[in-house]
Amino acid sequence: MYNIEKMNIKINGPVPLSKQVKENIRFRIETFVYKPDEKIPSEENIAKEFCVSRMTARQAIIELINEKLLYRIPGRGTFVASGLAATEAGQKGHSSVIMVIAPNLKHSFYYQIISNVEKTMTRNGLNIILRSANEERHEEEHCLNDALNLGVIGIILIAGKYSTYNCDIIEKIRRKIPIVSVDVAVRGVNIDLVASDDRNGGFLSTEHLIELGHKNILHLAGPKGDSSAEARLQGYVEALKNYNIKVRQTLIRPTEWRFEDGYYQTKKFFLNGEGASAIFACNDEVAAGAYRALREIGISVPDKVAIIGYGNLEIGRCMEIPLTTIDQNADEMGKAASETLLEKIKNKEKILETREVIIKTKLVIRDSCGIKSRQKIKITEVTNQEVK
Repeated sequence: MYNIEKMNIKINGPVPLSKQVKENIRFRIETFVYKPDEKIPSEENIAKEFCVSRMTARQAIIELINEKLLYRIPGRGTFVASGLAATEAGQKGHSSVIMVIAPNLKHSFYYQIISNVEKTMTRNGLNIILRSANEERHEEEHCLNDALNLGVIGIILIAGKYSTYNCDIIEKIRRKIPIVSVDVAVRGVNIDLVASDDRNGGFLSTEHLIELGHKNILHLAGPKGDSSAEARLQGYVEALKNYNIKVRQTLIRPTEWRFEDGYYQTKKFFLNGEGASAIFACNDEVAAGAYRALREIGISVPDKVAIIGYGNLEIGRCMEIPLTTIDQNADEMGKAASETLLEKIKNKEKILETREVIIKTKLVIRDSCGIKSRQKIKITEVTNQEVK
């Protein structure tokens, strides 16, 4: 049984912190500590109360919004739902509501995009309905149908590789209301796209490792069919060719975007006796998984193997050895997507015209490649014998 005033948060327990905070807020709603239509404490205050990060508090709140236990009014705060209060909050003056659909609400990269969408839309007098596709095509389809039924005036879709299966409904939507895809291109339909320059990001990552003396670079390449992952792979290949280094398919390993994939693929690769002196991971979570695998095997970073991630996420900054990475400028992506959508809303005659906005990427150098701790790097190929 939870304490009504404050739940005992177990920092190192098996239950994720965001879920513990979420269940505590849920209990307070169910026991009327937080009353219907009452404003709950801010993300910052909840984070302080439970000694968690603001991102963790935000994740808990957004999940409760999606479960319709809370609703948010931009510029005013988050409130406890009462019956249809959440829906009414979204539908009130439906001519001023934007829906934002994200793959999930657990990834800090998406939070950065969403946060800047909310800021831009609020400044323009518009409200936000936030939905999660839970990285599943049918759930995304459900969200898109809801957007039509609610009568929103625009949609920002943070797409995934599964979005291509929803081309029919996306095509139906784009002929009625403006829709902008963010991060991943939806193949099979022409809609506005705002994405980071992933090809250049992949090139910068690989070039950095090459300039440090690395030639055998393992690329944990992200999901097949995902445009952002494919662009990063293109950059990786281009950099190798530019420096006359042979592209080896055995060094390219598809993954998903999760920590677990980086962990599994890295452990499998090195325990099978394959050699690489560096890893370029498709995102920071995969890089963190790779780092954990190397530690368990007994391979030191960056002395034996250098690691570079992608995304400039909080997880990379907080690693024991801070992660060198690529900054995608998620804040600018959110702002650009909002401005693109607003332009379409104001110029409805251009609803079928499409454009692509590419946001610059940049290299963020920390310690995981060794450049900050040593002037010269001696490359040692990791072999199966060394692993043993």
